[in-house]
Amino acid sequence: MAADDKVVLGLVHAEDDPESVLICYLLGVEALRAGKQALMWLTKDGIKVARDGFASTVNVPNAPSITDLHAEYVEKGGLFYVCPVCVKTRGMEDATWTKGAEVKGAPSLYEFTEGGALTFNY
Repeated sequence: MAADDKVVLGLVHAEDDPESVLICYLLGVEALRAGKQALMWLTKDGIKVARDGFASTVNVPNAPSITDLHAEYVEKGGLFYVCPVCVKTRGMEDATWTKGAEVKGAPSLYEFTEGGALTFNY
């Protein structure tokens, strides 16, 4: 796999910045449509994006539906790695995560990016 066949989307925002969430999903879905692997690396408040049902709680007026983008992202195999330290510091150990989400730390991120990856941060 070529270095640009993997895309990492770093996200630190959730309901505090719906536009960042939207843009992250837009890039992730487009990467998957192009046949790339996509991984959202969720840290800080961004971990909330991986909660089951979160996508339906945010929207950006006059923009594509985050709910629809989330559904396509998951359907096409998009992944979410949820920072374990961030989960613990926010008391979210019992959260129900969406399909494709796993609580995984930096070693797993480095494994995913082995050989290179495009990265975007929001």
